[in-house]
Amino acid sequence: MGKHEKGFRFGESYSELVQLSDGSRAKLRLIQPSDKALMQEGFDRLSPQSRHDRFMGHKSELTEHELRYYTEVDGIDHFAMCALQTRLVSRDIGLGTGRFVRLADSPNTAEPAVTILDEYQGKGLGTILLERLLGAAWEREIRWFHFELLADNLAMKRLIQTVSHEEVKFTNDGGGCVVAVFPIPEPERMSIEPGLLKRSPLFRAFAQIARSDVRMRARNTSPPPPPE
Repeated sequence: MGKHEKGFRFGESYSELVQLSDGSRAKLRLIQPSDKALMQEGFDRLSPQSRHDRFMGHKSELTEHELRYYTEVDGIDHFAMCALQTRLVSRDIGLGTGRFVRLADSPNTAEPAVTILDEYQGKGLGTILLERLLGAAWEREIRWFHFELLADNLAMKRLIQTVSHEEVKFTNDGGGCVVAVFPIPEPERMSIEPGLLKRSPLFRAFAQIARSDVRMRARNTSPPPPPE
């Protein structure tokens, strides 16, 4: 798994069983190098629209380079976890993934991505993965999440209007995108203030994205080109 540090809640031994809004359960754990087949199977089950939303364009397959990038992570600068439906007599089924990649030019900032299989969308799994990503990021001294949002529709304007300009930094990259940087709530505050995450600009932005046609462009959560 690379350079996981001792004492992290979201370290190599992390495993958690969570309940979704429909009563079903999912097991959460960190992604491992041996999950390449699981990753490929999950990708194959995504609808064309979900693939487009995640990869910002047509995507018909994952290359070997991409599979290595998405599963062989160091757990510190590139953190990745998965949600599984466990089986007693057959292989587990992947339901979704959550990851973040630290920005090289801003070590306290990372770019997150959450992908959920179509049939499990709307059951709260995305929110659960986001909450866990926030906790894992805080442990790794990441204090901001960075997004690139395509700004060519009215939903983008609605998104900007729903969040606090005092807490969220918006800039225009000049290429048709708005860059949004959201503060990460401290996990201890989240545990003592019920509903803190749902009141946060970060959660409201995710909810707005889920309800409308706002599109996120993942930059650092997509693999760099393979070496020549």
